[in-house]
Amino acid sequence: MTTLSDGIAAELDDALAGRVHSPGSPGYRESLSRIFFPDASRREPPCVVHPRNTSDVATAMRIVSAGGGRITVRGGGLSSNCVDESAVLLDLSVHLTGVDAGDGIVRVQGGATVGSVLDALAGSGRVIPVGIVGLAGFGLVARGGVGYLTRSVGLTLDHLVEVELVRPDGEVIRLDEDSTGIEADLWWAVRGCAPSFGVLTSAVLRTVSQGPVHVDRAVVELDALAEYFAIAPTLPRHSTMGAVLGFGDDHEPAFLVYTACRSSREADLAEAREATDAVVAGSDRAPRFRSQNAGRYLSELPEFALPGPGGTDPPPIRAPGPDASSNGDHFFGKSVFVGPTLGSGVADGLRRAITAAPTRACRIDFQHTGGALADVDDSSTSFWGRRGEWNVPLNAIWSDDAVTEQCEAWARDTLDVLAADTIGVYSVELRPGFAETDREIEAAFGGNLARLRDLRGRIDPGRVLGVHPL
Repeated sequence: MTTLSDGIAAELDDALAGRVHSPGSPGYRESLSRIFFPDASRREPPCVVHPRNTSDVATAMRIVSAGGGRITVRGGGLSSNCVDESAVLLDLSVHLTGVDAGDGIVRVQGGATVGSVLDALAGSGRVIPVGIVGLAGFGLVARGGVGYLTRSVGLTLDHLVEVELVRPDGEVIRLDEDSTGIEADLWWAVRGCAPSFGVLTSAVLRTVSQGPVHVDRAVVELDALAEYFAIAPTLPRHSTMGAVLGFGDDHEPAFLVYTACRSSREADLAEAREATDAVVAGSDRAPRFRSQNAGRYLSELPEFALPGPGGTDPPPIRAPGPDASSNGDHFFGKSVFVGPTLGSGVADGLRRAITAAPTRACRIDFQHTGGALADVDDSSTSFWGRRGEWNVPLNAIWSDDAVTEQCEAWARDTLDVLAADTIGVYSVELRPGFAETDREIEAAFGGNLARLRDLRGRIDPGRVLGVHPL
């Protein structure tokens, strides 16, 4: 663990009395216990700050910046980069969690989760498009937001109207489409790469109309994968066909097809069902499970995971707490954007990969994109990869330290199967310190990288936010 200089620690304590928590204190332990990724939750930052407002965030930034220190930020707590042993942790999730829904927009503080935003909008018939779980926070909002509505209305960040940003020097600025000069550059940068430029303490997002989402799930054999690759890109924008390669309740490899239709028109629902039928027919065996249901987006939809015994719904993903049982778990995640070109050769390679997975917790997801994702040009925001047909999160998960190298090698080898069709890397899974990090950064930001690095040099020359790879 890297210890803060006595001067920085004392100044933080003086300026933010009662809000600075040292290692071993209840506030310190409480913040780390709620970090989603076990590896991140086990790290020991020099201290944790619980800011009560934007002014507190600005004060912390000024003090740490002036003292040559570093800062990480915890919003929703899903990021594996939100804790670092060399950096002060700003935990926005304790006090900055307000959500205020208005006429067609919603104002959100930086520590709120997207689930709490959707809860605040419940009953209004309005939503913001988010990922596949409600636990995510501003890391998702400002770096992407791939989920069930991406094909029809785009990314979460495409719905940002305004953000409040605390720069590394402590200056508080508001950014929107009318910003000029360097603030216009920052408005471009924070939509895709915000953690490298400051702390988002609040944002205004545009909402969209949304009724019940209709979900058709089928668990089929791995031989249906090639048919899935052929069928999914043909769907119209009202439907998305995601999938999971993982392990069923019998611990054997299985393939979940998850078709979500945001329309309630019978013709659209029939079209979505027929697409699922076609994938199911691509297997030589009858489906192990199939169900259809509809519910409020996002809380009433089934989990994006293989069902349990007898087709029971998998338990929802929840935020951990002090008694979390996953403290010994490890996670090695990658996430790439691939084009609509996946074919039978890739299907064969992925079938072999999931069959050879070193643990039964490993999985390969296909989050169906395309459609509205490409309505915005790659250079219009700092987000890169808008020509993708799928985002493919690939997760190696294990508990036994003895299989660490095997699990990491499995993830890298599986990515090699997708290499010829990969057009980008989703920046939410970028982590420093690996041999492939520099290559992944280039793939994550593509033609936007040079502009981002130039701006980073002007905004954060001291790398106060240096944990974030760029």
